[in-house]
Amino acid sequence: MMPRSANSITLLLLSIIAALLMLSAALMPASATTQLQLQPSSILSGDAVQVFANVARNGSTVTLSYNAGGSWITITNVTDMGANDLLNKTPGFIGYLWMTPQLPPGQYLVKVEDPYGPNRNTTLTVNYGQLKLVPAIYGPKGVPDKGLVSQGNSFSLIATVTGNCRLCHQTDNPTTQNPGVDDQKVMNQFSADLSHITGSSTDTAVPPDYIHHEQVQWANVASKLLADNQTINGTVTGKNPAGGAVTQSTAFAGVNKAVDIPPTTTYGQASASVKATASAGNPLPGFEAVFAVAGLTLVAYLMTRKR
Repeated sequence: MMPRSANSITLLLLSIIAALLMLSAALMPASATTQLQLQPSSILSGDAVQVFANVARNGSTVTLSYNAGGSWITITNVTDMGANDLLNKTPGFIGYLWMTPQLPPGQYLVKVEDPYGPNRNTTLTVNYGQLKLVPAIYGPKGVPDKGLVSQGNSFSLIATVTGNCRLCHQTDNPTTQNPGVDDQKVMNQFSADLSHITGSSTDTAVPPDYIHHEQVQWANVASKLLADNQTINGTVTGKNPAGGAVTQSTAFAGVNKAVDIPPTTTYGQASASVKATASAGNPLPGFEAVFAVAGLTLVAYLMTRKR
């Protein structure tokens, strides 16, 4: 039999070990990747989707990939709290803005591979759809001259484009599988009929001058044929490379007197294989969506730690 003092020391050591184990369990992050979410989970081909996941160990690097044709294609590697982590102020969770390729319609598996935990999959639904074009005519002063032009002065026709983020958005972290945008290829998808403005019958399919984020621009357009107080228009045509659907939208402006006429839009017939589908929310959700999803994920994470 041990002396009473020895028993006391043994009990004290066991108590210390138990306390240390409880403390380490409380301080360590989840032992495995348990969460993988897409926002949104249904998109138009070429649009953006935010990918969120938790990681098994703070600061670890995970690999995001998607399955197409039976093979896994790498999207990118994301390091928790790294430069390309949308949630880099929240240890244990990663977020990534994925500009999807021009994927055919269907369902695709998206996977997160965690070196310290099991892989997790979720489903992304992809559809085809027409571009949304919102053009406007601006005089030489820019925004103050919206819908207003004058004889002899140059003006611009600018169209805001949504429905395929790949067209006008440079990826933040391009890779071989997730490259940036080729501006010339983007320009080839657009033209404008300026003949009603310039009075030239050859100006029915004018290529754009500039491509910006979500904008296509025809600059320094001028005409000597404008009559005072007449209404002029310019029509933009855009083709969605994902499915080939065509959109035409016409902007209006007044000569020496501004007009506020909403653009008129028509959609051309696409091939039978193209299914026009409304976009599932904003293709580039705001930070409110980021923090909402992050909050839900954090709650789920804390609940698993309490079990």
